[in-house]
Amino acid sequence: MLRVINILLLSLVIYSAFCLVNKRYQSRIDHARLAALKNQADVLNKEYTKLELEEGTFSSNLVLQDFAVNKLGLIQPDKNHIIGIK
Repeated sequence: MLRVINILLLSLVIYSAFCLVNKRYQSRIDHARLAALKNQADVLNKEYTKLELEEGTFSSNLVLQDFAVNKLGLIQPDKNHIIGIK
């Protein structure tokens, strides 16, 4: 009877050890994945910041006016080109 209990306890200890090793391994994999995702998030945040700055630059009135005058050939209206409607 004592021998059966010892074998049962030994098998429980071995099973517990395998479970512990497996959990630690999964924890290390998850930590590595988390670190990779944080790095990817940092890269994406930097790119988003660049795009916001670029959008601010291209949406300013001076850039639009320069594009309209130089690239499209539009002219700035003066008093001779403005017609009033009554």
